[in-house]
Amino acid sequence: MTTGVIRVVVAALVALWGGTASAQVTPSAPDRVEQRPAAPRPPDQPISSADIQAMFDAMAVLEAEKFVVLTPEQYPVFVQKLKRVQDARRQLNQRRNRAMNEMRALVNPNPGTAQTADDATIDAKLKEIDAIEAAGHDAIEKALDDLDQLLSPRQRARFRILEENTERKKLDFLTKVRQQGGRGGQ
Repeated sequence: MTTGVIRVVVAALVALWGGTASAQVTPSAPDRVEQRPAAPRPPDQPISSADIQAMFDAMAVLEAEKFVVLTPEQYPVFVQKLKRVQDARRQLNQRRNRAMNEMRALVNPNPGTAQTADDATIDAKLKEIDAIEAAGHDAIEKALDDLDQLLSPRQRARFRILEENTERKKLDFLTKVRQQGGRGGQ
């Protein structure tokens, strides 16, 4: 990403959430969570997809208290449980991406020999990916079930809506960044 696109990314996040995009959620006391400014990023360092996901995860935490209508007693426990859900999703994505990259290497011809892996090796990698996905989805479901135990049915519904809204904002944001990168980044 060029520096111009990075500025668009940061400006878009700030515009989307009224200037809170550079906040991190940190525990300040056992029963509360407060915002603390994030460490400044060097201007020449590009923003990674993991950075963008972390920003959206932080925004979900910040918006949850009001949108889900959490009590002061629920909020710190909710934040811990939501972090477990987010961590389970992140771990699934990382493990799956790593395995998919390995599979790409198996099926793409090696530049030096123009050979690919045999079918048994490819089949084993496919089974590994299936196992990763099954275990990852189980971990996410378990973390969501744990979070749901804390919430009333209305709060659970509002949380699902918040997740959907956050995902939509992320997709809209990425679309805008790609559009900006296509015009101004060249």
